[in-house]
Amino acid sequence: MDKIPCMRLLPQNERTDAVCGLTLIEVLVAVALTSIIVTGLYQVLANAMMTYETVNSRQDTIGAARAAMERMVMFAGRADAVETPGSEMNVETLKISERVYDMYDNTSHAFAADGDRKMDADNDGDGLINEDTANPDILEWVEFTLDKTDAGNWRLTETLPDYSTADVDDTLPPSVICDRVTAFACNRVAPDVVEINLTVDDGEQGITLKTRAKSRWLP
Repeated sequence: MDKIPCMRLLPQNERTDAVCGLTLIEVLVAVALTSIIVTGLYQVLANAMMTYETVNSRQDTIGAARAAMERMVMFAGRADAVETPGSEMNVETLKISERVYDMYDNTSHAFAADGDRKMDADNDGDGLINEDTANPDILEWVEFTLDKTDAGNWRLTETLPDYSTADVDDTLPPSVICDRVTAFACNRVAPDVVEINLTVDDGEQGITLKTRAKSRWLP
C-alpha cells in the first residue's frame, strides 16, 4: 500500500520570513542620544575656541607690552640725558636723549639702511655725540607718552627725531607702540636709573610690567 505524505499546515498568522527594522520608539531614542552627543561636542569645541581666542589675545597684548618695554629700555640704557621724569613721581612721559639710531647719512640726511658709521644724533658729523665743546651737538630727544584721546583705548606713543632734515628740533609724527594701556608711569630713582611701569588690559585681566633702566652714559 502506498504511503500518503503528511503535510503540516501553518497557521494563517505565522510568517515564514523575518522582517528587519526599528520601531518608532527606537528611532526617537537614537535621535535623542545623537542630539545629546552632538550638543556636548559642540560645547566642548566652543569652549576650546573661546579659550584659544582668550589666550591668543592675551599673548598678543603681553607681547606688545613687552616689546614696548624693551624698546624704552634700549633707548634709556644709552641716553646721556633725561629730561622727564625729574623729581616728580609717576610721570606719564619718558623723554630721553636719542643715542641709538644710525639710519641716515649725517651730511646729506638721506636714508641709509646700513648707516654711515656715525650716530644720527651726531649733528656736526665729527664722530662725537653731544660733546661739551664750543659747538656741541644739540640734543635730539625721543619721547614716550600716554595718549588718552580714545577714552576706551589708551595708547603708548613714541616720538622720534626727524633725521631726514638738517633741522635739529623737528620730530616725526608720534607712532603707537602699544595699545590697551591702562597705566603708564615713570620715576627717576637715581641720576642714572629710570623706573618704568606699564599696565595693559586684554579685556579679561590687567597685566603690569615693571623694570628699571640704567644708562651707561650718565654719572
